[in-house]
Amino acid sequence: MAGTSAYPDGVRHGRVVHALGERIVRGELAPGTVLPTEDQLVEEFAVGRSALREGVKVLAGKGLLESRTSAGTRVRERSSWNLLDTDVLRWRFSGDVSDTDVATLADLRVALEPGAARLAAESADQAARHRVEAAMAHLWATVDDPEAFVEADLAFHRAVFEAAGNDLLLYLHDVVSVALSCVRPLHTHSVGHNKETLPNHERVATAIRRGHHRRAEEAMRAVVETAREDAVHHRNGDRHP
Repeated sequence: MAGTSAYPDGVRHGRVVHALGERIVRGELAPGTVLPTEDQLVEEFAVGRSALREGVKVLAGKGLLESRTSAGTRVRERSSWNLLDTDVLRWRFSGDVSDTDVATLADLRVALEPGAARLAAESADQAARHRVEAAMAHLWATVDDPEAFVEADLAFHRAVFEAAGNDLLLYLHDVVSVALSCVRPLHTHSVGHNKETLPNHERVATAIRRGHHRRAEEAMRAVVETAREDAVHHRNGDRHP
C-alpha cells in the first residue's frame, strides 16, 4: 500500500525508547546529560521526528528524561525515575547486573516475602493453599533441570503471594518478578544447590497448608536469606558446587 512503511511508527518509537532507556538506566548517559539534537537522533535511529518525539515522551513519562525549550532534553536524576516501571526494571537487571543491584533485589525479597508467607498461612482460601502445594510438587519435579527449576521457583513464590490474598502485595510481586526472572539464574545455577534449597521451600508450603503463620514466615525468611547469601557469593566470584 502506498505510504506504508516497512517499519511502522510503533516499531520505530519502541526502538528509540529501548535504546535510549537502556543507555540511561545502565549509566551510559549520566544524570544531567543533554541529549544530542533532534537532527542527530533522527539520523542515529533512522526514525521520523514524530517517532523520536513520541519515544522521548514515553521516557519522560518513566521519569528518565525532561525536555525544556531553552535547554534541550536532559537525563533526570535517578531519584526521579519510576524504578518499578517494567521497562526500567528490565533494563536495570538484564545483562551484566551490578553487584549493588543484585544486593538491592535480594534485600527487597527479605523485606517482602516472609510477610507474604505469613499472610498466606493466615488465609482462609483453601484453593490458594492447594496451589502452593501444587507449585511445591512441581518444584520437586523439576529439580534436575536447572532451566525448568527457575520457572518452577518463580511460580512457587507467586503462588505464595497469590495465597496471601492481598492485591497490592501481589501487584508488587508481579512487577518485581520482571527483575527476579532476569537474575534468578544466579541463584539456581546447579542441581546440587537447587536440591539444598528444597527443604526450606517445603517447610514454607507445609506451614501454609497447616495455617502456621509464624512457621511460614520463618521458613520463607530462611529461603530468602539463603538467596541473599547466594548474591553475596556471586558478588565475590564464588560458586556452589
